[in-house]
Amino acid sequence: MRRISTQQIVFLSVFACLAVSGDCVNGRAGAAEPSRYAPPILLPDSCNTPDGLELLPDGSLLLAAPNFTDDSSPGVILKITPANRVEHYYYPATHPESKKVHPMGIRAARSGDLYVADCQIAIPAGGSRLLRIAVRDGKPVKTIVVATGLNVANGVAIRDGHVYLTDSNIGTRGDRTLSAVFRFRLDEQDIVMQRPLSDDPHCIAVFETKSRDIPVGADGIAFDRHGNLFVSNCGDAFLHKLAFDSQGKVASVSQFARHPEMRSADGLYYDPGTDTFYIADVLKNAIFTVSLAGDVRLLCVNGDTDGADGSMDGPSEAIVRGSELIISNFDRVFPGSVNTESGKPHTLSVYPLVTKGP
Repeated sequence: MRRISTQQIVFLSVFACLAVSGDCVNGRAGAAEPSRYAPPILLPDSCNTPDGLELLPDGSLLLAAPNFTDDSSPGVILKITPANRVEHYYYPATHPESKKVHPMGIRAARSGDLYVADCQIAIPAGGSRLLRIAVRDGKPVKTIVVATGLNVANGVAIRDGHVYLTDSNIGTRGDRTLSAVFRFRLDEQDIVMQRPLSDDPHCIAVFETKSRDIPVGADGIAFDRHGNLFVSNCGDAFLHKLAFDSQGKVASVSQFARHPEMRSADGLYYDPGTDTFYIADVLKNAIFTVSLAGDVRLLCVNGDTDGADGSMDGPSEAIVRGSELIISNFDRVFPGSVNTESGKPHTLSVYPLVTKGP
């Protein structure tokens, strides 16, 4: 296995941080087709790259914004109330080398503490971190470093006293990109990851990605109600399934679901109420659903818009809140993406879900 190269670091920096073409603009032609979107949730300029979403018991959402589009605004976590009022929540502690923080995947433990992926891809490989934000009486009080030495920390899931983290690029094998899932106890902290990352004892699975255009592997991550773990492979646009034995070890890894129209598989969310996965396709400007039987369906898609009409603008993650799907619009430009420009407004799309009658 080769380590992540300087060339790959540059690509990943472009993939997440830099505009591919043109200056940022405030609008462009195009509309959602067909439009079922509700009015968008408008975000402040201090949240220019919205990404990870988490639903709290009171119906509020937490939104992690790495702010790659304009990192003069520090990475931040915002709170969206049930009435869609946007509030500041917390600035996680910055990295000692970069002096920045880029929160992406975010999940809350039963204790209320938050586990957050800090994607430090603008500094040499090994700068990314897994963070725990201690929460007391509903208020964030401090940042604790769970692990450092990761490459492209991305998605987070929690189950049975452990936190699971995807690293989207841990190196290469031949012409394939390698990515991984790591598992930590919820009480672990100050872990320095071993190199190569695939040899670290926290590593439970390594994946290969064939795509050369998008050398990004394990991305979104979620458990179903049976305890199976699902991981989206962003570059190759499909869903992995991991089953565990009675000792908690990975017993099998399989390719679970893909769709001929799916072009990327970014953020992943599982809705236990309907046994449905939601996959954000950031390249196609679309959301796909996947059943536990592996049936894939295109839920919503739209053309190149700025999101002002409520339509999607480079979606990176979606989450179910009541009868609505809340969609985070990452709004970056990638090779082959429908989205062609990054800029204002910064939005969350709201897509009403059709519920079946009695």
